Amino acid sequence: MTALETVEGDESLSAVTYLLALVMKKVPSAVLQSRFSDISKSLMNILAANINTTTHSILRWTVVCLGVVLRQQEAVVWSDASTLQLYHGLLNFTISDKPRVRKAAQHAVCGILHGSPFMTREETPPHHPAAAATAKFCIQQMEECGGGGEAKQTMYILGLLENILPILPLASVKAICETILKVMTLGNVLVSSVSMRTLHAFFRARPKHLSPELNAQIVTALFDYQPGENDVQPTQAWLTLMQEAHVNLAGMSADLCLSHLPRMFHASMECLLSEKPAVVSSAADAMKNLLKKCVEPSADRIAVSVTNAPSGSQTPVHKIFGCVEAGLQYRYHAAWGKVIQVLAVFFEVLGKHCHSLMQKCLASLADLRGSHKFPHTREVDRAMGAALRAMGPRVVLQAVPLQIKGDESDDINFPRSWILPVMRDHVRDTELGYFVKYFLPLAAQLRTRALELQQEGKSVLSKAYDTLQHQIWSALPGFCTRPTDLAQSFKGIARILGSAITDRPDLRNMVLLALRTLLSKSTDSEENKKELGRFAKNYLPILFNIYTTEPKEGDPTVLPVLATIKSYLAVAPAQLVHELHDKAAQRMEAPDTTLYAKNGIRSLMAALVPYVDQTRLASTYQVTAPLLQSKDITVQKRAYRMLEEVVSCSSESCQQFVESHLGELQSQLLGTLSASKSPARAPRLKCLIYVVKRLPSDREDFLKAILPEVILCTKEVAVRARLAAFTLLVEMGQAWLRARASQDRKDAMEEFLQLVFAGLGGSNHMMSATVLALTRLMYEFKDLLSASLLGQLVESICLVLSSKAKDVVKSALGFVKVLVMTTDNITLAQHVRPLVECLVSWGEDYQRKYRFKTKKIFEKLVKKFGYEMIAGMVPDSHQKVLANIRKTLARSKKKKQLKEAVDHDDDEEEEELMPKKTPQSIDDLLEELDSDMEEEAAGKAAAGQRGPKGGRGRGGAAWLQEGHQEEPLDFLDPRASKRIIATNPGAKRGKGKGESASGFKMAADGRMIITEEEEEEEEQGKEGKRKQKRKSHDDADDDMDELMEDVPGLKTGKRRHDDLEDSDEEDQSPRKYKAGGKGIHRPLNKQAGGSFGEEYKAKKAGGDIKKKGQPDPFAYVQLNPQYLNKRKRQKRQGQFKGMVRAAQRGAEKGKAQNTMRRKMKTNKKHKK
Repeated sequence: MTALETVEGDESLSAVTYLLALVMKKVPSAVLQSRFSDISKSLMNILAANINTTTHSILRWTVVCLGVVLRQQEAVVWSDASTLQLYHGLLNFTISDKPRVRKAAQHAVCGILHGSPFMTREETPPHHPAAAATAKFCIQQMEECGGGGEAKQTMYILGLLENILPILPLASVKAICETILKVMTLGNVLVSSVSMRTLHAFFRARPKHLSPELNAQIVTALFDYQPGENDVQPTQAWLTLMQEAHVNLAGMSADLCLSHLPRMFHASMECLLSEKPAVVSSAADAMKNLLKKCVEPSADRIAVSVTNAPSGSQTPVHKIFGCVEAGLQYRYHAAWGKVIQVLAVFFEVLGKHCHSLMQKCLASLADLRGSHKFPHTREVDRAMGAALRAMGPRVVLQAVPLQIKGDESDDINFPRSWILPVMRDHVRDTELGYFVKYFLPLAAQLRTRALELQQEGKSVLSKAYDTLQHQIWSALPGFCTRPTDLAQSFKGIARILGSAITDRPDLRNMVLLALRTLLSKSTDSEENKKELGRFAKNYLPILFNIYTTEPKEGDPTVLPVLATIKSYLAVAPAQLVHELHDKAAQRMEAPDTTLYAKNGIRSLMAALVPYVDQTRLASTYQVTAPLLQSKDITVQKRAYRMLEEVVSCSSESCQQFVESHLGELQSQLLGTLSASKSPARAPRLKCLIYVVKRLPSDREDFLKAILPEVILCTKEVAVRARLAAFTLLVEMGQAWLRARASQDRKDAMEEFLQLVFAGLGGSNHMMSATVLALTRLMYEFKDLLSASLLGQLVESICLVLSSKAKDVVKSALGFVKVLVMTTDNITLAQHVRPLVECLVSWGEDYQRKYRFKTKKIFEKLVKKFGYEMIAGMVPDSHQKVLANIRKTLARSKKKKQLKEAVDHDDDEEEEELMPKKTPQSIDDLLEELDSDMEEEAAGKAAAGQRGPKGGRGRGGAAWLQEGHQEEPLDFLDPRASKRIIATNPGAKRGKGKGESASGFKMAADGRMIITEEEEEEEEQGKEGKRKQKRKSHDDADDDMDELMEDVPGLKTGKRRHDDLEDSDEEDQSPRKYKAGGKGIHRPLNKQAGGSFGEEYKAKKAGGDIKKKGQPDPFAYVQLNPQYLNKRKRQKRQGQFKGMVRAAQRGAEKGKAQNTMRRKMKTNKKHKK
């Protein structure tokens, strides 16, 4: 503060105020409160002395400081007149013409009203003491400035109100809203737009002190300011504002909001008649959002009011739905797609309770869907799907019958069959009993009809009926998704489903899916669970028999059967599960059991493992253990899967069994190491994972014993085996750390990695696998690697990189890539040189084979350490690669910066067009101000690097739309504001080439050509056909033209074709009149045309002639910088040779013509 009084010069003062603005936010509140008088006096003196200064930053940072000081004062201080006077001085800067000063002042005011200390405590006053003064100032400024002319200050005040209006007192809010509506009456398009944005921010903030009555009054008043439906941006802004106003009203009084919705829907439906697609979309979105946010939360209460309403009465819901339903009339046909979308939301929101008033609409939609070439079938399907979800199929099919009975009375076109696929995709949470009573008999009748028609030889119609009955069955999983009457209806369908599983292979998968859906989504209640479990004794034996019976040709796969068995076992009684296990074990021992059946039984016993007791688990294990050494790959694989199921199961019996037999399991897995086959590796490794997780701390010998196998499995062909091997490696590392808990973790990890290092001394295959294992372990435990261990790793990998085995080198390159990506720069820096030297010391064969992998590694190194450091480590032979990498990185960085700049510009434009996000708290406000300060500092640094940026054109242009059918515009009409539009009605299409400002074509001499519309369309059609024909010809000759285009005097196929096209027009009788003289008959500049070199052609003699002031008539090679491109050298040489050959042919032809001409002259002389 002392510096403020002693500093001299605007630049110094600006720097001091900027520094003070940064520091003052860190000063304790007590200091600012105790020194308030002195600080505010100094700041006001600076503002008064520099009010007219050209250095705007002085005012800006002084205003920021003043705002910080005022924000820290307690409520008692605000009762002083001097404080309010200071605050009023701050308010005057909110309408300053200087943008940064104005923004800083507005931020300061927002910070004071939102974030004063007494406003952020638990017991806060309803409003800030300065809120009323702020509202009075805003009203006064808007009334003085109005909305005429530029109305800049009015828009500045509206910008301030956008952030503070929600926290002003109710009386002030009412007065401000009345003033805003008065300003909007004046018809300034820009002011109206900003006013709507301010009100939108006000409603979106959900103000606590706004009364429902005032909200409703504002909504009613805003209907008088609805723009014309063809005025795009104002209409979109108005719709968005009205949407937020109604949503806010619904949160305070749902009934009051519902009473205002019919008028809003009527206005939105009028917008659907607009010629602008953007307006139509916005209107439809507004209606959908109003239904979801205003109607859906009160759907139950609305349903009661609709149900209790007297017959024939029109409740608000009746009016709203009638308004939307009227959109199916023909005058809305251009917006039918949007209308149907709104109806779909209506079905979704109120279809469950108010379906009685929607049945007529459903029938209308079905009739439209069946009309000829109806373009919105997808929208109708979605709307019908929403109705099926909300109302249920019973209600929908009462309104829209299927019209399918399965007899001779059916229409063979089946016009309503499209409902069946829609029902399959959308039916949920409905009555299962309706499927039993209606659809099952219908499906049976359709199948009978299909068989009859098949016997009669009508195979096509028979196939149609068969398809229909399959579509009905395909809807069963939907009916089984959380049915509302499962406990009552399942017994009526259980037997039919069992018969379908056994006797109908074509329906088996659909029925099984339905059962799995019931078991997974309908077992929350104990009643449903018990009902499904009651039929387990019927279904499980059937499923067991199907799974263990070898399928015939054409039968469906048995995997869904096993999945259904696993799902059903979860609800089956324990006694039944034990019986099934015992029967399966007995059948396994039976001599007549086939190999296919035994394999199936093993899978079934694995599925039974989580649900059996320890005794049966022990017997299962005793049967399975010998099979681990079986030579049959399938048997061994299923045995390991059985063991995996045992060790991975989380049931109590399995956990106890594994704990009691852990030592035996370890011995068994070690003993079967040599006998394990490759296809069984994945389940074997998974068994080892679960065993290692439970491994005691004293079994390090087990880890050492399985380590070689695990390392080799990282090179397995099967993906699952490789993934399991890498997972097991990590688990082994964790187990080793647990075993050495008393030791330092880094030392323990070094010991474990030393065991892995031993693999580098084996075969090439073992070396490659060891490098992969080290890569995974280094990535997982990178924080536990000491500097010496990392150096040993790098040294070992450098040796591996010199190997002649390509597989080993490939693994080593993967290690280097992971090392570079995961290690920090300081740790990696000391190992860069040896790694780089290894990468560049290969022979030509290796360098060519691994050039892409090596280049990626060098890219990472250049990013980390810079080009200069890496370039100093590589020989000259690799400098080109590094240079290319540098260019590539610079190019990508430049593209990224350019993209970010474009996105930033787009965001700025969006922010200007769309409503701004209102800060939710004082922290948001302060963060926004801090970002502005950072931008200011960055802008000063980069000011010299930026060129002048073209500003956007001034907004606020408006047009007055005239009355229709020569009806004069009545300026006293309350709706006259709709005729003031921001979209230029005359700018529907741009001027075409050769058109004047009046829209007529212009001739070459300036005359206007006025033709009939039919003639113009015919001429345009001919021209379009010629262009299309010429384009197809051009595409075919592109390659030849590219080679011949540089040969002067030689026409390509394209040029010849153009000449032929032009000749059609030239054959017509040309106009003999040529423009001349002055005015519109003046001769215009002749455009260049004809063939290349035509200006040198002699009028009478053959060949070319020299012309004064022009180059000699020779063929010149064009000086094009693209000719220096090395990659196109061969192409340019060919073109040049073509030019030479063309010149030679021309010379020979000219020589021959001269010789013939001389001979003819000689003959004429002799004749004389």
